[in-house]
Amino acid sequence: MNGCRLRAAACVMMAALRTDDGNMSGTSSIRAAVAADAPALAGLLGQLGYPTDTTQAAARLARLLADPQAAVFVACRDGPVVGLATVQAHVALNRDAPAVQLTLLVVADGLRGSGIGRALVAAAEDWTRRHGAGRLVVTTASHRTGAHAFYERLGYASTGRRYARGL
Repeated sequence: MNGCRLRAAACVMMAALRTDDGNMSGTSSIRAAVAADAPALAGLLGQLGYPTDTTQAAARLARLLADPQAAVFVACRDGPVVGLATVQAHVALNRDAPAVQLTLLVVADGLRGSGIGRALVAAAEDWTRRHGAGRLVVTTASHRTGAHAFYERLGYASTGRRYARGL
């Protein structure tokens, strides 16, 4: 990484990232998402298993961008958006400092393993620190074993289970 510049409360990182075969390929940047990213975000959500059209992605993105306790980061590789991460801060009675949850992380098919996911997590961690949070929490579905291994390589530990119920 060549460092990080804070601009308009968004962390922007530039990095030459390695491809799976170890070759340097392309320049990637991490920036705050903007409304015009909605079509690319819809495609990435679909790759993650959450089919989303552009209108839905635009509406969801607008809600997150309006929330001062949330951030949406995108990774761009030689121009196009190829990765996405979202974070949301919350306070709770059981901790003094707020916590931040990494609520979504996806890198485009064919670019996984190139360092883009790691750069997005670094941006999320930086945002977490700047918002005074004591920890970044990640949840991932039990069937995403590759994601589990990825987070463990980054130093995250499994701390429990997650349960959900549709209402």
